[in-house]
Amino acid sequence: MKKNKVIGFVGVCAFLLVVTGCSTKESKLVCKQTNSGVDITFNVGFKGNTISTMDFDYDMDLSSYNDEQINLLKEQDFCTSVKSAMSSYKDAFTDCKQDITDKHLKVSSVLDVDKIAKTVLDKMTTPEKTKKELEKEGYKCAVE
Repeated sequence: MKKNKVIGFVGVCAFLLVVTGCSTKESKLVCKQTNSGVDITFNVGFKGNTISTMDFDYDMDLSSYNDEQINLLKEQDFCTSVKSAMSSYKDAFTDCKQDITDKHLKVSSVLDVDKIAKTVLDKMTTPEKTKKELEKEGYKCAVE
């Protein structure tokens, strides 16, 4: 009889943990910034208070460029340029892609969270702290 009560109690506790949200909550922080015709977006995924995923998008408006200028840009390696400009994240860039379509230069990359500079990650220990840090850099952030 006692064995059944213990099993029942454990089952009720497990059910309450799931129902009350004690399981790891997933959330996404989207941070955007526009500077000199360039839109930059960070998408940061969290499991609880831990960053689980991060990706980066760079979109430059080329509407004022002529076809010859755009063809010259197509020959450039913008993945390397963006990586070097973002020193705290440069080692984390994986699967970086660039494309020019519809008079927009787009660079996107997944970021390997384990390779982001420790000094940056130490400031991003919760979604709220990450939002605060990126907003210090001029981004506008929203939790989705």
